[in-house]
Amino acid sequence: MSCRRLYAALVLALLPSLGSAATTERLTDEQVKKLIQDIDIGYDTWKKGLEKENLDDAVITSAERTIRVKSFLEDFEKAIDGVKDRFKPDYAASPEVLALLRRGSDVELHNRRQGRTPSSEWPALATKLGTLAAAYGVGWPVQSMNVQASRLNDGELAARVEQVAKGAKALQGETEKAARANKSIDKAARESLKRSIQGFEQKAKDVQARLKEDRPASVEVGQLLSQARAIKETQGKLSLPATASWQGIDAGLEALARSFDMARS
Repeated sequence: MSCRRLYAALVLALLPSLGSAATTERLTDEQVKKLIQDIDIGYDTWKKGLEKENLDDAVITSAERTIRVKSFLEDFEKAIDGVKDRFKPDYAASPEVLALLRRGSDVELHNRRQGRTPSSEWPALATKLGTLAAAYGVGWPVQSMNVQASRLNDGELAARVEQVAKGAKALQGETEKAARANKSIDKAARESLKRSIQGFEQKAKDVQARLKEDRPASVEVGQLLSQARAIKETQGKLSLPATASWQGIDAGLEALARSFDMARS
């Protein structure tokens, strides 16, 4: 077989596995910080475009209110600065981000209602704002006053995963004690369940390390959620009672599933 044909065969063989492994990765803190910087730059570019057309001195009058564009731009810039100042590893600045997204949504919705085609600077900025909205679990543009931005930054999420790992360690002891008390469960079943919980604990530590190091973790989070389901199913089959450790584990897993947009069930 020629090198070209061999390469083609390898590609065809790998395609199914590559496709099935594809996941949507959560933005890390560093990626969000870069996105916020890009929004800041995009805002400056958009504002300069308005100034060249003297649109920054315009007054927009509607049935609801009158808006001075210059004042609006000042508030927009303050909203960006608020996000830049408050965004930290242990604080996602969700209220500040939502305030910024509302400013951007005012522009986006105004353009849509007026049927106006903005200059290229605005769509470029709006795309970045839409990406930021997705990172905080918010639709773009923001149209409801009841919307709440929701993100746990890497440090916050890593603390939740640490809770999962500690819960898994406690779960091992609780499960072992309950399994030994149940005479219908043989040693092989006990050992198998023990290994599953140990693997679960190790996977939680792996996810925690990835979050702290700003590394991709979607595949590992999916594996962690699957392991938790498998352990619960095994406990049910063995008629083992739910233990107190699951409360902390489930809270951490719920935060992970929400952050990575994955289903728990």
